[in-house]
Amino acid sequence: MTSDAEIKVQAAAVASSSSSTSSKSSALRFVTCALGICISYWFYGFLQEKLITKSRLGATFMLVVQTLVNILVALVWQQVELRSTPHDQLPPRKSLNHPLIFLTSSCYVLAMAASNESLRFVSYPVAVLGKSCKMIPTMVMGLLIERRNYSLQQWSAALCISCGIALFHLSRIQETSNNDSHSSLSTVNNNEKYWKGMMLLFLSLCMDGFLGACQGILKRPDVKDQQRPPTAVETMLYINLYSLVLLIPMAVISGQWDDGLRLLVRNDHLRWNVAILNAVVAVGQIFIFLTITWYSSLVTTTITTTRKFFTILFSVLHFGHAFSVGQWTSVVMVFSGLYLSIATAGQKNSSNRQPSLEKKQN
Repeated sequence: MTSDAEIKVQAAAVASSSSSTSSKSSALRFVTCALGICISYWFYGFLQEKLITKSRLGATFMLVVQTLVNILVALVWQQVELRSTPHDQLPPRKSLNHPLIFLTSSCYVLAMAASNESLRFVSYPVAVLGKSCKMIPTMVMGLLIERRNYSLQQWSAALCISCGIALFHLSRIQETSNNDSHSSLSTVNNNEKYWKGMMLLFLSLCMDGFLGACQGILKRPDVKDQQRPPTAVETMLYINLYSLVLLIPMAVISGQWDDGLRLLVRNDHLRWNVAILNAVVAVGQIFIFLTITWYSSLVTTTITTTRKFFTILFSVLHFGHAFSVGQWTSVVMVFSGLYLSIATAGQKNSSNRQPSLEKKQN
């Protein structure tokens, strides 16, 4: 007969094996999401610069088209998920928190609108520099609104990544300003338009923080058990749907709606390019909402924030440009922050698995 001690050892071995398999599966899932986001939006940036910039399509009109395509893709995804998922594994028939989803969409639209509007007053590099600090407001709002508890390692990781990316972009701006006397930072700082742009960037960062907090609250189960958290496809569907309600009036009032439709009707090549561009965006959004659902808004923000940094880094290395001491320092800071972030996540997952192992052994 098998003793109790042997049974416990066997149970612990099985639990440890399943835990290891689950950990590998989670890591593979994370890498897939990160690569999906990075590749999709790298391709999007390439297409936007090469195909759309010269077409004079308004930014708000493009956002309207993007949300329409995202809604269609989400509807298809939803139908595929319903048909392929066993009936007993479907989400329970409970209502969603639509007011909170609408608030999330409003933060999403306002963040994009403020960021796009800031480009009228500040240069694109300055806007990128400001948005590189997006992780900090996400964590601050998570602390204040969601009552999340972030460890010292998480704060250190966010500061390292944000400061590293900001330092890297700042050094590039200074290099550009040294080569072009008309674009010096001192000239920009003395312009009152600069401060309008900075206020818009600050508003955009605040909305990013509120957006992350709203997404975090959406994932929480309802205390009264009357509403359920939305799935990834539902989040994508309804956020884009409510965003469309807000974006269409903005496009009509700004005159971009009529201009955009006229350009698309006249140019077959442009229509094809816009279709490809928005298909890429839709794929990227799928990975973004999967990451938010499976992990958190902070993880998603970390991926999207560091994506541009790595794109610029690889571009600079590819063309053989020499790095300054400040740029190398920023690279070390970003990688240190990423290491801290990954190490913190690993410790958290390990601590979460430990109680379950003890229960199985008992």
